Formats: sequence, structure tokens, C-alpha cells
Amino acid sequence: MESRRIKIASAITGVAAALALLYFLRGIIIPLIVAVVLVVLVHALVRAIGSRWRWMPDWLVSMVAALAVIVTSSVAIYVLVQGVTQMVQQGPALVGRIEQLLHEASQGWGLEQPLHLSTIIGQVSLPQLAGRLLTGVQGLFSTLVLVMLYFVFLLAERRKVRRKVRNIAASRAQSSAILQGLEQVGEDIETYIWVQTLTGLMLAGGSGLIMFAVGLDNALFWTFVLLLLSFIPVLGVTIGSVAPALFALLQFPTLWQAIAIFAGIQVIAFVVGNLVYPTMQAETQNISPVATLLSLAFWTALWGLPGAFLSVPMTLILMLICAKFPVSRWVAVVLSNDGEPHALSSHVKPGGERAPVVDQRQAK
Repeated sequence: MESRRIKIASAITGVAAALALLYFLRGIIIPLIVAVVLVVLVHALVRAIGSRWRWMPDWLVSMVAALAVIVTSSVAIYVLVQGVTQMVQQGPALVGRIEQLLHEASQGWGLEQPLHLSTIIGQVSLPQLAGRLLTGVQGLFSTLVLVMLYFVFLLAERRKVRRKVRNIAASRAQSSAILQGLEQVGEDIETYIWVQTLTGLMLAGGSGLIMFAVGLDNALFWTFVLLLLSFIPVLGVTIGSVAPALFALLQFPTLWQAIAIFAGIQVIAFVVGNLVYPTMQAETQNISPVATLLSLAFWTALWGLPGAFLSVPMTLILMLICAKFPVSRWVAVVLSNDGEPHALSSHVKPGGERAPVVDQRQAK
């Protein structure tokens, strides 16, 4: 009985220490995880390019894939920075426009005391908010430098991983198990990114068409924002649809443009989120919807906004690791959608190719 209590106390202490390390070292760990995701994307692009242009040498294929990821990320960051700068510049005018609409609504409703923005959401300090946004942009640049450094070195070390694992492992069977686990983690992340990108393009593309049709300024920026927010499960697009509608209030003298943008994005999000995404998720991910919400809350509380973007990949990795050990397999069972965490290895890869199913219990 005493030994069991010691084991429980040791487990609780270990979990608390791990959470403390994840929190206090988040400035180092988050760029590393983002770099790992970029390496997974490069690996997927290498396979796609190599299968289409077989005459290209391996080093050229890797270089083309890496440049494609870097250029795409740089263009997206440039558009986002320009959009954030414009948001900061238009902030005072937006607050004044909302105050005007609230005053007109108060007169229309016959209220004795007109409504003010501060009475609804509290006092808003625009200089302080602008300072936080600009500080966030500066912090983003420093983080991106660290991500690029990690990315370059991880890409260079990618081919040496197998040799290092074989030298570290005690036996060939153990090294094969470790390599299989690493490959499965990469496939899980790759498949998740594929599904989120495809559904995000549907959502952002449809929303972008609506914003361009209405004539919203900086519609390309808002399209990029909605594409990024589609990687935050459940809440991302719902929250993201509010901002372009607010700036439509500032740009247009009438309300129907803002209503059309907000309602149109919500309709597209409803169709994609309830008809398209669940079908693709059922074939590619085996994670419970409740676990998705809990992981979103947990990783957001731990790492902030980056944790919201990385919540599902981190949960998928946690499920895979826990499923490998009998002591922690119950955690993977709880997090899984169908109670069979070993089914994580049954995926539909990009392009429709189904990966082989490996049941760990039958393999034994």
C-alpha cells in the first residue's frame, strides 16, 4: 500500500514538473514544435515533388520543398503584418463609428441615457491596445528567427535520425518500434494539417469571395486571418468573423454590408464545419470532440494563442505516446473517439492513399 502511494505521488510530481517546464520553457519549446511541423510539411512536399518529377535529385527536391514552405510563410506573414498595422491605424475611427451607432440605436429605442461602448465592454485604452499589438508583432519576428534556425538544423538532421535511433536503442526491435512511432507521429501531423488546410481553404475562399463582392478593404488580409483561425478548432472562425464585420461598419455608411459579411462567414462555417469537416475528420483523426475542446482550453491556458493552434497536434501526439505503453493506454482510450487508440495508424493520406493499418495487439 505504501509503495502504491509513493508511485502515485511520484507520478503527480512528475506531471507537475513537466507542466512547469512546458510553461516556463514555452519560448523555446513552441518555436521547436512549429519547426517540426514545417519539417513534416517539407517531407510531404518532398514525396509529392519526387513522385511527379522523378528526374530531380534528392537534394534539389528537398531544397525546392523547403523554399516553397519558406516563401509561402513569408508572404503570409507580410500580408498579416500589413493588415495588423492598418488595424492599429484605424482603431480610433472604428471606436468612434461604434459609438455613433450606439448613440443612434439609443435614440431609436427611446433610451434616456445613451449607450456607450465603455458601458458594454468596459473601458478600452486604444494606445495600450495598439502597443500590445505592436509588441506582439515584434515578438513574432524574434520567434520566427528562432523557428527558422530550428527548421534549418532539423532539416539537416532529418536523414541522421534513423542512424541515431539504431545506435541508442538496445535492440533492433526497439529501434524499429521507435522509428515506427516517429513515422506515425509525422503521418498524424501531416494528415491533420492536410485536413485543416483543405477545409480552411474552403472556408477562407468562400469568405474571401463574400468580402471581395461586398468591397471590403484589405479583404486579402482577412482571408489569410480566417485561414489561420481555421486551425483553431471550434471557436476560431466564429471569433474571426466578428473583426471583418466591425471594419465593414467603419468603411460603409450602411449596416447591410457588415451583416452580409458576418452572416455569410457564419453560413460557410456552418456548412464546412458540420458537413465537410466531420466526414474528413472521421476518416483521418480518432480524437473525441470533448477531448478537442478540453485540449483547446488546456493548451491555450498553458501557451496562449500558439497553444490554441497547436492543441490538436499536441493531443494527437499525446494519444499516440500513451497508446504505446500499457500503463498509460487508458489516457489514449479516453482521448480517442471510438475507444480504440490503436486505430490512429489508419489514415487517409493526401491524395486519397490509405496508409496500412497496424494493430499493435496483433503485432505482438
